[in-house]
Amino acid sequence: MKIRAGGGCKFCATHGIDLSGQSKVYVITHQEWKAVKIGIGACTGYTSRLIQHERQGWQLHQARDYTTGAAAYDVEQAVLGRLRQAGLVPFLTSDVMPNGWTETCSAARITAAEVWAMVDEETRSAEKPYAPRVGGRPRAAVLIDAEAAAAEMRACGYEPLVPYPGRTNATWPSRCTTCGHEGRPTFNAVRNAGQRCRVCRAKETQAKRAATNAPKARETMRTAGLEPLEPYPGSQTPWRCRCTTCGRETSPTYSHVNSGSKGCRFCALNSATDERASAEVRAAGFEPLEPYPGRTTDRWRCRCSCGNEVMTRLSSVRSGTTGCKKCPRSRGRTDPAAAVAEARAAGFEPLEPYPGKTTDRWPCRCRCSTAITLTLTSIRGGHTACGTCSRGATR
Repeated sequence: MKIRAGGGCKFCATHGIDLSGQSKVYVITHQEWKAVKIGIGACTGYTSRLIQHERQGWQLHQARDYTTGAAAYDVEQAVLGRLRQAGLVPFLTSDVMPNGWTETCSAARITAAEVWAMVDEETRSAEKPYAPRVGGRPRAAVLIDAEAAAAEMRACGYEPLVPYPGRTNATWPSRCTTCGHEGRPTFNAVRNAGQRCRVCRAKETQAKRAATNAPKARETMRTAGLEPLEPYPGSQTPWRCRCTTCGRETSPTYSHVNSGSKGCRFCALNSATDERASAEVRAAGFEPLEPYPGRTTDRWRCRCSCGNEVMTRLSSVRSGTTGCKKCPRSRGRTDPAAAVAEARAAGFEPLEPYPGKTTDRWPCRCRCSTAITLTLTSIRGGHTACGTCSRGATR
């Protein structure tokens, strides 16, 4: 095995042939190179090994399908073992054929038909009961027993959801018998590394960290004026506490309080009581139609001083909002009187008050007495006549 080059066990590898999937053994010939080659592969799709070989000038002599890649691998290795023993492989070099040169032999010394006869013989031999030989290579198809593998998974806390995938390093959908989480561990990781359910590991790690940090966390919360009402849940989980200042119950996170922020949202500067919040929105020109929702970013149903019912936020009011969208404003907003003057200068007589925004549709009457709807933006863009006027001018 090429350990130093990053290689490992071919039966555990996630690359290469799938030992649990369908595969085939093939024998191909190359007229120009006068070579014969044996190989295996799934041989499906545009990445098929046979298609790749055909592009290099190889021609298919014969092929046979096998139910598993492991069975095909056993037959191929048995044939290659006989060819190596006879000194027939390899024939080509890596310079001529970078991929698969070790399975080539000279057509002058052995024909494709003779190689295929070996494939037939080894296929019949593989159908017999398996009896491992001393010092011999074990069959890939019987390296791992599916029932034994499933028993090992159950002993390690996993209930397999599908049969053994055929590779020790292939993901195996299983359910954790402790927490019920469905994951995809590999048999190799569970058997050799003792890998356990990641959800259970995360919970255990969090529990250990919480037990270590709990004393410091409680002291930090008490220093911030909060009395914990439950055990420390973790730095990012809301922690139910009671504020020692206002007496209300709140649930800040430890990380939020530890970073220097106010723990109680009712006492924080960005929060307010119902009386204080109502006073602030009234000062901005709104009359609350329902109690304060509790947070500055919550939508609050109010009535504007112009009579329009709106949904606003206390945070928006504190940012400077002093009216609804229909209300005229002086900061870059168009004054209604100026908007009416612009419309009349363009030849339109407004039928309703200015809607408040340049992009709002505004019912007007054209100089030709046609009622139309347009926007102040279109008027400023050069719109000076309705469609009836434009058609009359064209004629």
